[in-house]
Amino acid sequence: MNTEIDQDTSQSDIPEGAKFRLGKSSIIGNVAFSPDGTRLAVAGDIGTWIYDTHSGEEVSLLAGHTEYVWSVAYSPDGETVASGSYEEIWLWDSATGHPKVTLKEHRDYVRTLAFSPDGSTIASGGADNIAILWDVATEAPKATLKGHSGSIRSIAYSPDGSTIASASSDEMVVLWQAATGQSKASLKGHTHVVNSVAFSPDGSTIVTGSSDGTVRLWDAFTARRKNTLAEYTFYIWSVVYSPDGSTIAIGGRDGTVRLVDAVTGQTKNEFKGHIGSVKNVAYSPDGSTIASGSEDHSVLLWELT
Repeated sequence: MNTEIDQDTSQSDIPEGAKFRLGKSSIIGNVAFSPDGTRLAVAGDIGTWIYDTHSGEEVSLLAGHTEYVWSVAYSPDGETVASGSYEEIWLWDSATGHPKVTLKEHRDYVRTLAFSPDGSTIASGGADNIAILWDVATEAPKATLKGHSGSIRSIAYSPDGSTIASASSDEMVVLWQAATGQSKASLKGHTHVVNSVAFSPDGSTIVTGSSDGTVRLWDAFTARRKNTLAEYTFYIWSVVYSPDGSTIAIGGRDGTVRLVDAVTGQTKNEFKGHIGSVKNVAYSPDGSTIASGSEDHSVLLWELT
């Protein structure tokens, strides 16, 4: 595979509030910070780019997939990077950039990945409508989660690791017991694809973002909807809580990153600089930076100080 791709390294077009504009080749949009916040993994068409978040420089390219990389995730100890592509997941040594193992069980693109808080399990959600829980130590599937009738777009663990939430194109979010893979409840109410799901840092609330233009909050224990936090006239692609739980970052089709109060939905700040949909937003572990990945083939790092 040819990994020599030209890049315009000029930073003259960086919008106000941004530190760096990153991107090589075609960027799918999914991004993930390392646990210490010093690295950013970016999914692309020829592999996973790893960037230094302090300098904006490329550190390495994890190349080996023969199809687009759709999803990326760091293990909690930072030693492993997981990347999901067509029918397979690769686990990489984050220090050397060398592949460690390939996990194959899905029958379509792996759209989303999440490690359990203790790092023992990785959950994958695919366009084949199923989620799989993998034992990291044995490299084998522990459970297959079946219940969605559409592609799984986003998957997340609760902070205590007891519950998994999966969001799907079937307009639902399903909650699963992480230990057994059994379904516990379904969050129903969205009227279009649910593209993103995330738990609040205290584990009490779930936020969902949908192509119906709404951002909704749900009680993580009762599965009841608390309220509709925001309503827009465009698709919502990504939602995520800030590390302190006070703010929710929203990425949407209009290319803007919005920061809203996690309780009232009042807009705190907006970052504009993308010319395409913002497909993924992620907070750095210390909450000082947001990364936004866009279908305009770039990633912007925004300073929140």
